[in-house]
Amino acid sequence: MKKIIICFTVLFLCSNLNLFAQVVSYTFRDSTGIYNEINGDTLAIATHTSQDPGNLNDVNFGPFALPFIYTFNCIDYTSYFVNTNGFITFGPTAPALANYGPVSSSEAYEGAISAFGLNLIGVFGTTANTSTSSPVLTNVANFQGVVVGAHITAATAIPADTYILAFDATAGTITMSKAAAIPTTNLVVQIASGIIMSKTEGVAPNRVHTIQFKNFRQYIIIGTDDNFNFQIKLFEPTYTRSGPIHIVYGNMDKNTIPVPTATGQVGLRGLDNTDWNNRTNTATLNWATSAPGSSNASTSELSNTVFPFSGLTYIWDGVCGLLPVEMSLFNFSVVRRDVKLNWTTATETNNSHFDVERSAVNGQWLKIGSVMGNGTTLSSMNYSFTDRELNTGMYNYRLKQTDFNGNFTYFNLNSEVNIGIPVKFDLLQNYPNPFNPSTIISYDLPYDVKLTLKIFDISGREVSTLVNEFQTAGYYSINFNSSNLASGIYIYNLTANGLTLSKKMLLVK
Repeated sequence: MKKIIICFTVLFLCSNLNLFAQVVSYTFRDSTGIYNEINGDTLAIATHTSQDPGNLNDVNFGPFALPFIYTFNCIDYTSYFVNTNGFITFGPTAPALANYGPVSSSEAYEGAISAFGLNLIGVFGTTANTSTSSPVLTNVANFQGVVVGAHITAATAIPADTYILAFDATAGTITMSKAAAIPTTNLVVQIASGIIMSKTEGVAPNRVHTIQFKNFRQYIIIGTDDNFNFQIKLFEPTYTRSGPIHIVYGNMDKNTIPVPTATGQVGLRGLDNTDWNNRTNTATLNWATSAPGSSNASTSELSNTVFPFSGLTYIWDGVCGLLPVEMSLFNFSVVRRDVKLNWTTATETNNSHFDVERSAVNGQWLKIGSVMGNGTTLSSMNYSFTDRELNTGMYNYRLKQTDFNGNFTYFNLNSEVNIGIPVKFDLLQNYPNPFNPSTIISYDLPYDVKLTLKIFDISGREVSTLVNEFQTAGYYSINFNSSNLASGIYIYNLTANGLTLSKKMLLVK
């Protein structure tokens, strides 16, 4: 019988788990770049100026799935929460809604990345003039957060459920869906323009996942034209890097009215608030020359003269990219319903063993075997493991590499393995053979069919019927127990659609 072999060589992803890692060990640098606004998936959007969560005031969203396993603080994560107060968190515990200091918070989330942790709201405020019975606002002071279709309101003059139909920044006008009730001058209007979006760019293993905050401002009951825009970028980790974090600032316009300054937390927090890595500009009043925070409560100041220029990027690099095992190859091949994993290490340090783990797609990981490592070596080492007798379906695999101190690292096969349906009607030789008293009989069905599987002795007398039913296409194995039979040669027949396949087996007692 010819075997059909499918072989793939794929890129792999490794990620490290070290319960003693700390974000304080991250290295910081900043750079000058260009703020490229994304247009991706909407995670949250303001729909109203005075209703939570419609105004994006003190709201959590998520968890949102990451497109790759992300290593933060040397721990693997597949999702994150977004808080409208300017930060994201990792772990199963979401932050409190009214959390304005995510780095100093003692809450139980497992980590935080704060771009500007402050009491923020997704409502833009500006001033304008109204005329009785006219839907046109004139002398509009600021258009940075003006969005067509957004809800607009004010304490007076503008009716409820009014929306922006159009605007002309050159003429200084906004056209509304309803007319103003009374004439006013320099009326503070509120516009529900805040939005949080995400987008993944690049190709594995060099993807970047961006979370973007657009048209936010400091929460003030009568807020005017603050306009904050920033991004948190998560870089895909590989065996040579731990997944850098970039915070990129866009327009960060702080109006002097009604308050001249805002102070927010910028930086990272680990498993608790004793593990922090943040920035402050209180000494220099310059975002481009920030300094390490002196405590977990340190803040950075924002005003109309102290602000990050557009494109300023704060970068944190982790320490989990230098792994005890350097993997140079991780691939797989498929033979019928068996998956053979092959991997090669370039170097090994204190390597005890590899645990092989499998999961159905989006399922739980299950340990299916182990392969001993080679301790410490600078020579290339080859390994393999075969996962046998799988059912038709999609599977994921990963290696859990453990050193002699109990520290471990995951290497993920960056491709799903597909066990398809058989290509032909087939009956396999039983195993073991000879046997006593049990053996396994396997067969392949390329289509749905009514079939029988029967056992006969050497004289042709039927001694057992193992299967007599309709079965769907796939791979099948059945256990045959011969405790009540005498030693000798037996024949097993598989019959379907008028076709019969037969093989011999030997029972030895």
